[in-house]
Amino acid sequence: MDQRNGSNGTKVSVVPRIRILSLGNPGVGKSCLIKRYCEKRFINKYIPTVGIDYGSTQVEVEGRKISVHFFDTSGSPLFEEVRTEFYRDMQGIMLMYDVTDKSSFIALDAWLAELRHNLGTPEEWKLVVVVCGTRTDTGGTGGRQVSESDGKSWADRHNFTHVVTSAALGNGVVQAFNSLFVQALQLKEGVRQPGAPPPPTIDPDVIQAIHRLTHAKDDFDRMGINRRGATKDEINKAYRKLAGMVHPDKCKASGAEEAFKALTAARGNLLKLVT
Repeated sequence: MDQRNGSNGTKVSVVPRIRILSLGNPGVGKSCLIKRYCEKRFINKYIPTVGIDYGSTQVEVEGRKISVHFFDTSGSPLFEEVRTEFYRDMQGIMLMYDVTDKSSFIALDAWLAELRHNLGTPEEWKLVVVVCGTRTDTGGTGGRQVSESDGKSWADRHNFTHVVTSAALGNGVVQAFNSLFVQALQLKEGVRQPGAPPPPTIDPDVIQAIHRLTHAKDDFDRMGINRRGATKDEINKAYRKLAGMVHPDKCKASGAEEAFKALTAARGNLLKLVT
């Protein structure tokens, strides 16, 4: 937390605040993705957002607590005037398309045009954009109409970060929002300049490993080991693999230090059970 002087001269802790706006065609899963991130649950029921919904939560980004305020917008053209009232107060935008609906991907150009109309060129923007492909749980090429490479190519042309996600399975959700929070906080504090290329995307496997190590219910799940018949060699092998992914000297992802501590403790606990 940041600190500032109170009225009596004492130091007062202040939690940095960032505002995030969701954009994308109706039905791409904007509300579902936000709910999955904030509430760790998936609602398999489509209820169109009317105008704009609001919610807030506190999260930890690179070891710092920040307050995130979500403005979840309707993708309907009927609410364009409502959306445009909020653009200039945002620090980040999650621009979404559905990988099973090519028209929602093609519409990214129209959403970008709306942003330019309201904010000018990307070099003038005081916010960051992460492009997010949703519904990757459709299973290979079965119902998929937009490849990950096509989505990334579109994002790269505009210097945006690209992440693919599944609200149903939870895949990529933490990575998408953490990437947006980090860049938005950097821009707000002057560490990153408007229109600058995004930082390198962190491997989704690393994000998933950090999440499992810090949220699993027991040490077997934490290390991905079968609790029946686990051997010392299996435990050490799993440890070496995960340590190579989340060791804070090598991994710059948010939560890596906490994950490595959890990994070390889990290994020690499990070795005591098998020796």
